[in-house]
Amino acid sequence: MSNSNSKPTILIGDDHSVVRSGLKKEIERLTDYTVVGEAINGHEVIEKACELRPDVIILDINMPEMNGIEVTNNLNDQGLTQHMQQNNGHWPPSILILSAHSDPEYVYSLFASGAKGYLLKDEPPEEIVNGIRQILEGNPAISLPIQKILLRRRQEVNHPLSVRELEVLKLMARGFTNDEIAEKLVITTGTVKNHVTNIYHKIPEIRSRSEAVAWAWMNRLVSVES
Repeated sequence: MSNSNSKPTILIGDDHSVVRSGLKKEIERLTDYTVVGEAINGHEVIEKACELRPDVIILDINMPEMNGIEVTNNLNDQGLTQHMQQNNGHWPPSILILSAHSDPEYVYSLFASGAKGYLLKDEPPEEIVNGIRQILEGNPAISLPIQKILLRRRQEVNHPLSVRELEVLKLMARGFTNDEIAEKLVITTGTVKNHVTNIYHKIPEIRSRSEAVAWAWMNRLVSVES
């Protein structure tokens, strides 16, 4: 937590006012945590997170302007993290995804981007609040259907990718664009595109970025710590 002597602080990011108000009511009814802010779109989540520095962000996936994966990537960006930490702050916030969606590609992308938990919206309020507690204690909070998706992952497999192609694939799986990958690896965008083409050619199961995410996670080439 940002301050061991203060109450844990929560920011809620969801574009539905009923969801936000219901969550706030239950959190404050069942705990002594403080809901310090609410956001209705992805840009506002990032803006308020930087301003308020909450301990936990409860985040929906389908946010206007920026989706939950993009928000999670941005909040866990290394450059932003270094900047915020240098300015006397707890960073990054722990992100707890709360969504109606349980598609493997969403699950894998969000954990690769730095999410610490993933709960489904049909969980009872007590379980959602318990998930916040788990996150604050440094433990994952994962609904049973999401656990089943993660357990389907195989042991790491042999693959025909070069070292550089594997680096590109891992960054693709974390949600980076071609331009961002080029900047991170200090190569041209054209070279990144060539690597992506080679990945699609070498791995028959991959024909899109979303399939790259699923394949990389399914074969344990990407993890939360990657």
